[in-house]
Amino acid sequence: MAHTILITGGAGYIGGITTETLHKEGFNLVVLDDLSTGHKENLFKDFPFYNGKIGDVDILKKIFSENKIDLVIHMAGAALVKESMLNPQKYFDINFCQGENLLDVMNLFGVKKIVFSSSCAVYGIPKESDIPINEDVQTKPVNPYGESKLLFEKALEWHKKSNDLDYISLRYFNVAGSSDTRGENHSPETHLIPLVVKAAKDPGYKLNVFGNDYPTKDGTVIRDYIHIIDLANAHICAINTLIKGEKHQSTYNVGYGQGYSVLEIVNAAKEVLKKEINYVISERREGDPPVLIADTRKIQHDLNWKPRYNNIHEIISSASRFTN
Repeated sequence: MAHTILITGGAGYIGGITTETLHKEGFNLVVLDDLSTGHKENLFKDFPFYNGKIGDVDILKKIFSENKIDLVIHMAGAALVKESMLNPQKYFDINFCQGENLLDVMNLFGVKKIVFSSSCAVYGIPKESDIPINEDVQTKPVNPYGESKLLFEKALEWHKKSNDLDYISLRYFNVAGSSDTRGENHSPETHLIPLVVKAAKDPGYKLNVFGNDYPTKDGTVIRDYIHIIDLANAHICAINTLIKGEKHQSTYNVGYGQGYSVLEIVNAAKEVLKKEINYVISERREGDPPVLIADTRKIQHDLNWKPRYNNIHEIISSASRFTN
């Protein structure tokens, strides 16, 4: 019999495409989203949708009462680094306090398995000797967003000890690309690849490159970009591991282990889209690490995750299908 999975934040970019992928795999799904950043068009009519916040205990109890939930994928949350610096209270409320309500209701209904959408922001600014970053590198967030994600990871570990919770935290690196039917649709858009595509398609738009004096090969920051479909498949690997009760670690990086600078992304987009891209050099953003590249040997070994789209040109081409 197919397992039933609750996906919080299932109407967002990552949530919507993960939901689509799980749907194709035959899982029964239930979605909770307040549509503050998600979109109704990312939802499927094939399964129940609840419009509400993850911290709303009443709606959580309603969901678990009306559906036999076997496992939770917790993707809902606030995710803008700059905003978190200006409004840290929002980030600790949504990403930690409201998330705790979810864990309490899960425990009340005896649901003991969860996959959590964490972030490479928990690492802060790693030392050069720690690149590529493995899961044992010291976590030192430099913004409230990363700190709130790390706090929830710690909460999961305490719930594991006190309530027998079985969990996997997936620490995302930079996610990009699209499925056949869905792409990025953020407002405001802050991710580099859709902004680069926008600059290629709109000659009047100038891309901001934040800093060109970093200790990297061309002075711009380097990031590890992962295709959204490979990320969605990482969730399937995590789900299957939890459902089967297989041995696993608590946290896994999800990236490719390869980094591209901002200017390398710009040049790759020029090649793919056959367009010029106008950009301006702006001041550095506070707290931007020079290099973030994942060591992903653990997830490939432990969860048998095999990435299929590790090609920056393919990622950019995929992203361009849904970027105006």
